Amino acid sequence: MKKELKLTYLKKSKKFLDRHRGVLSESEVDILIVKFIKSKFYNIEQNVDYKPLQGYVGDFYRIRKGNIRIIVQVINDEVIIEAIIEDIGFRGDVYK
Repeated sequence: MKKELKLTYLKKSKKFLDRHRGVLSESEVDILIVKFIKSKFYNIEQNVDYKPLQGYVGDFYRIRKGNIRIIVQVINDEVIIEAIIEDIGFRGDVYK
């Protein structure tokens, strides 16, 4: 069964990407999210560093790219996987 992927960026994430264009672009984030989805849901080996966040209700994950962390909430329906990019930020600031 083929699933559809829907990516949603929250305002805070868009703001970080606008401020730090030279560090990380939206297309790079999209590629990381697709790799994460393939690795997590389809068991296809991908080179992406992710792990579930502790203490959160729901499916929240952290994806690491150097000093930048991408916080993603995954909502898995029967046909659509929706990845909501909650926050993007540097290592020391993103968890606050």
